[in-house]
Amino acid sequence: MPAESTRRTLSIGARLTVLYTVVVLGVMVLFAAAVMWQLSATFNAEHQRFLKDKVAELQTDLDGGHGSPGALLAEIGRETADRGVRQYEARVLAADGRVLGETPGMRTSLPIAFFARTAAPGAAFRNRTVGTRVFALATVPLRDQTGAAVVQLQIALDITRDHRLLTALSHAIWLTFALLTLLLVLAGYAVSTKGLAPLKRIVGAAREVTPTRLSARIPTDPPWPRELAELVWVFNAMLTRLEEAFARLSRFSADLAHELRTPLGNMSGALEVCLLREREGDDYRSVLESNLEECRRLGALIDNLLFMARVERADQAIRVETFDGREACEWVLAQQAQAAASRGLAIDVSGDARITADPVLFRQALTNLVANAILHAGAGVGSSVRIELAADEGSRVVRVIDRGVGIDAAHLPHLFDRFYRVDPARVRGNGQGTGLGLSIVKTIVDLHGGTVDIRSARGEGTQVTLRFPAPDRQDFSTREAI
Repeated sequence: MPAESTRRTLSIGARLTVLYTVVVLGVMVLFAAAVMWQLSATFNAEHQRFLKDKVAELQTDLDGGHGSPGALLAEIGRETADRGVRQYEARVLAADGRVLGETPGMRTSLPIAFFARTAAPGAAFRNRTVGTRVFALATVPLRDQTGAAVVQLQIALDITRDHRLLTALSHAIWLTFALLTLLLVLAGYAVSTKGLAPLKRIVGAAREVTPTRLSARIPTDPPWPRELAELVWVFNAMLTRLEEAFARLSRFSADLAHELRTPLGNMSGALEVCLLREREGDDYRSVLESNLEECRRLGALIDNLLFMARVERADQAIRVETFDGREACEWVLAQQAQAAASRGLAIDVSGDARITADPVLFRQALTNLVANAILHAGAGVGSSVRIELAADEGSRVVRVIDRGVGIDAAHLPHLFDRFYRVDPARVRGNGQGTGLGLSIVKTIVDLHGGTVDIRSARGEGTQVTLRFPAPDRQDFSTREAI
């Protein structure tokens, strides 16, 4: 993995740890905020209830004095004289703002400016911090029996203890969060490490797979978690396909080397023998003609390999169109007429069908089959190669039938392998017998989403059946021709 990618991305374990920590802390923050809000609201409600009750009592005292502030001041003096058990502090102001009386020491600790300038219709409460103490303040008008405001009452409740309790609780919560974050990170790391342990097992098993050990597989014992069981199965299936592909590639490389070595060896041997001593002109001409034939065969082999490579490329395109299948078959037979005549074979086509495919590739596949059938059909009068066309439900069928020597059943599963030949010692001329003809046919049919089937028996001939999907069943796109 590149160093830059490692720096910029977090591992799955780190992401799970961060996510786990953030989620838990988020829940805890919401819970703590709800507790703090509820506790603060409860304290505020209690403070306001106390102040309202006290204002109501002092209003009663004022009413008892028939609107005279004397009884009110006397009651405030009695309740606030003792500093040790003082519940509240109060100041009484006349309508013109003069101080009629106040709790001792209140002028210094709670001057008039700390309170609201004018009394609201009801009690207006607010908190105020004075030094190390916190007060709940209110300015309230007290009225006589006629409803006229006689005096203004400035009253203060010391809520320092409740405030300190909330502050201490807040500090405790933040300290708990700090410790909890550390614990959550450690717990999240432990949980993610344990949860991702199966992935590390998969990584370890995958490291064992090398080009020389493609048979290695991820063990299925002990059982994997359900979420990873399918991944293990898919990965093992992929390894099986890769192993098969490497095996085919190795066989292909060996076969290709053999196919190239044989004609090159023939050419080199002929030239060496020719150069050992002086020869007649006809001898040189014979060697040159032989080498030219080998060069042509090599050219045909290379052309076939290039053709298959281009056809098998996933990003290549085929040009699909619907055409007259009989007309295409007759074109192929016309191309092969001379080869058939040289072997005394009759070739014909029967039936009719509209085929949807790439016409160039279709003719290539059919040409390979007909040429192969002519090469292996029994020579002489009465022998023939026939093409049959038919349309059945969902497909278009093309059969190439010969009454030649046939093929043993043991060879049938391998006929479409590259370079596979039933008779490796068969004389090859005109580029025939390279073992690529049927491979090209299968590749073309697979490209069109069709199927190819071959039936043969020794001494009874061979029948190759191509099935191309009907136009309404085509599942490939029309693209640029190869």
